[in-house]
Amino acid sequence: MIEVGKIDSKIIGEEFLFFDYIKQPIKDSEVQSWRDQGYYHESFTGELYSSKNPMPEWTQKVAQGIGLKQCGFTFYKMNTLDIMPPHQDHFETYCRIFNVDQKEVFRTIVFIQDWKPGHYFEYNKIGFTNWNKGDYVMYSYDVEHAASNIGVEPRFTLQVTGLKD
Repeated sequence: MIEVGKIDSKIIGEEFLFFDYIKQPIKDSEVQSWRDQGYYHESFTGELYSSKNPMPEWTQKVAQGIGLKQCGFTFYKMNTLDIMPPHQDHFETYCRIFNVDQKEVFRTIVFIQDWKPGHYFEYNKIGFTNWNKGDYVMYSYDVEHAASNIGVEPRFTLQVTGLKD
């Protein structure tokens, strides 16, 4: 399942520019899979600011606008040359915390800034660029997606994980 839409960009604040982002480890098996495909980066993925930290109040308005409940939020920062090769999300932590099946869970990538040159997102082998602040892509566990930043400015997004309202 894939849904592309837009929320009111006026509700999105700019606190995310100043968060303390942390690079999180990725499963060795996933990294090895990418290496087997020819990816040779030293490290994969960007940096995260997750729901373990205080979240801006407007994230709840975003969740309402995209139609998700029981949400977990993660701000995601990709610096120049950060990549996240094609993969599917597993939602293991979310499923464990909320005691739900993976097939019930959806993730939404909310673009919290206008697109900048070199910023890229892909879902089901469809490239997505030139987005506007407030645009989003929602997908289910079985949708392959990827992201990268070959631009000179950081790429910021908000990941919202939850159940359809």
